[in-house]
Amino acid sequence: MRPHGKKIRLLASTVVSALLTLPLTALATAPASAATVSHPFPSHTTYKTGVLPSASQAARDAAVQKQYDSWKANYLVHGCASNEYYVSTKGDGDATNNGPVSEGQGYGMNIVPLMAGYDTNAQSEFNGLWQLVKDHKDQWGLMEWQLDGKTCTYYSSGTPDAATDGDLDIGYGLVLADAQWGGYTADAKAWLAGIYAHDVAPDGHLKCEDDGPNTDTRPSDHMLDHLRAFAAYDTAHDWNKVITRTEAVINEFTAKYSSSAGLLSDFVVNADTTSPQPAPANYQESQPDNIVGYNSIRVPWHLGTDALLYGGATALATAKKEEACAKQESGGNPQKVYPHTKLDCTPYVTNDQAEEAGDAIGPAAMAAGDQAWTDTIWNYLATNPFGDGYYGETIKMLVYLVMAGDYWSPAATGSTGGGGCTAGQLLGDQGFENGANNAPWNTGSTLGFNPITSATGAEPAHSGSWIAWFNGNSTADTDTATQTVTIPAGCTATLSYWLHTDTTENTSTAKPDTFKVQLLGNGGTVLTTLAAYSNLDHNTGYTQHTVDVSGYAGQTVTVKFTGTETDTSGGTTDFVIDDTALTTK
Repeated sequence: MRPHGKKIRLLASTVVSALLTLPLTALATAPASAATVSHPFPSHTTYKTGVLPSASQAARDAAVQKQYDSWKANYLVHGCASNEYYVSTKGDGDATNNGPVSEGQGYGMNIVPLMAGYDTNAQSEFNGLWQLVKDHKDQWGLMEWQLDGKTCTYYSSGTPDAATDGDLDIGYGLVLADAQWGGYTADAKAWLAGIYAHDVAPDGHLKCEDDGPNTDTRPSDHMLDHLRAFAAYDTAHDWNKVITRTEAVINEFTAKYSSSAGLLSDFVVNADTTSPQPAPANYQESQPDNIVGYNSIRVPWHLGTDALLYGGATALATAKKEEACAKQESGGNPQKVYPHTKLDCTPYVTNDQAEEAGDAIGPAAMAAGDQAWTDTIWNYLATNPFGDGYYGETIKMLVYLVMAGDYWSPAATGSTGGGGCTAGQLLGDQGFENGANNAPWNTGSTLGFNPITSATGAEPAHSGSWIAWFNGNSTADTDTATQTVTIPAGCTATLSYWLHTDTTENTSTAKPDTFKVQLLGNGGTVLTTLAAYSNLDHNTGYTQHTVDVSGYAGQTVTVKFTGTETDTSGGTTDFVIDDTALTTK
């Protein structure tokens, strides 16, 4: 099976074919767009956790600009049509004639919008990158993963297909562009729908490619910050399910195979079970695939970024272990973070080195709060000791943006460059009108009843035909309904619901029957009890209740409604809710 993304690294002395397209500087570029730049570079972001490099903000911004100028001159080229651009794989031989791979196209579509304001041609270049994607789609409407650099025809063997990492980054780029310039909403939502339909397995984990099996995943695709942005931007699809399952795969895998180092192998099989495991050694590539290789060296970059932007608990815990492992393995020298590392944090080989292995640790070191290690990696970014090409220099560009504090979220930003939260409604099936199939709600009852039920004359709905009805069975019972969402960082957020309570309890003091509204964190830990009611709060008809949950912005939380009846006082109480909402603005 052919690989996606970085292949076995070519030695610096390997001869690669010459770039057959004209350099960007030799071609006329489209005039700069008049569209307003909402987040002009530098757009400084206050991260949720961790530290920044000790260098001044001005020095950090200047370093990003220098790297961008170099990256753009070397790797951003006109495609095979006058209105196309692509990211060349020059120096790595990932496609014939230094052509593009979808992974690199996605990287470019992230980098260019983030540099708008500094680069006055950024929107024209972005449009050219997007045009090439649109011109080279596979049967599922996603980008063909590998193209020849001269003809832009599909290069790899077999039927053209797409790689999940490229698909995710292209989608994220479209969301970035919509936040930056506006006008990309339809394209972005259509692309995200394609990802959800073809790159997401039924249980919610990310597949390796759009035509791949539902059993596999590639941890370097676990871009949790992208998924959180998708969840806020595209409420038509259950991206929170993808976030939850992705975090579960990370936790389940590392608990068994790398509990101290938090490492994930290049490919993972049995991802659709609670026992994911390393793929066989030569499963898709030959690095081998059951350890950290040129795919999974990207994991600390992605998880560190999620922890910084959103404070994701799984991302932070894993990133801390991975950055500590890299520091131990290398003796604190980024050059000796080896691209091939066993899951016990010992080098697989030491004769293969690459700049991106050390670069990618930077965001994880920041999130972990390790100032000295962060500063060492920051200084290392200014070098390229092994003469790496497209792959290392492009990852470096993105890591530079994160480490400089110039990486803002398109869903909700704490940036000083403008923008703010993307307003939205996060809960699915707010009024329970999906009926007894429950999704995206999860329900439970100690008596075996489904709290989501049809309204009746005795218990009418606030609107529609379905309600969530807790207790009222004249016997001891606990009923629950839960839904997991991600509240974007930078947002103000409110949870609201309509509650009707009636009771036959004959007491003005005792509270045998209770109803709680809570937020839970990872593992079901109660973060807060937002409200508590009892039989004493009975009312006529529905009352709307609203509570501020802005303090949990940037986190994945579970909204939980729990009704408990003890049957100790001879009566019974019905707690009925309808028309819920978790609204951001």
